[in-house]
Amino acid sequence: MTKVTAGVLTGIVLGAAHGVVSAWGDPHTLDLFLSVLGRASQGIINGVLAAYLAPGRTPAWRAMLLSGVVGLALGGLSGIPHKSWQQTLPLGAFIGVACGAAAARARR
Repeated sequence: MTKVTAGVLTGIVLGAAHGVVSAWGDPHTLDLFLSVLGRASQGIINGVLAAYLAPGRTPAWRAMLLSGVVGLALGGLSGIPHKSWQQTLPLGAFIGVACGAAAARARR
C-alpha cells in the first residue's frame, strides 16, 4: 500500500466517523449526508498532505506531529461556519495524527 493510499483511506474512514458524530441527533438525512461528505473530504485532504509530509523513511513521530498540526488547522477551518471549534479542533487533530501514522507505516 502506498503512503497516499494509506493516508487517504484512514482519512476517509475517520472523517466519515467525525461527520456522523458532528451530525448526531440531527433528524435530517441531508444534514447527516453533508456532514459525512464534508468531514470525509477533510480526511482525504489530510491523508494526501500526511503522505506528502512523510516521504521516504520519515520517523512516525514526525509524520504524526506534522500531520496533526495540519489536521488541527483543517479542523479550525471546518469549525468556522458554526463556531463549533470545541468539537472540530480535537477531532481534526486526531484525524491528522492517525493519517500521519498510517502514512509513516506505509512502505512506498
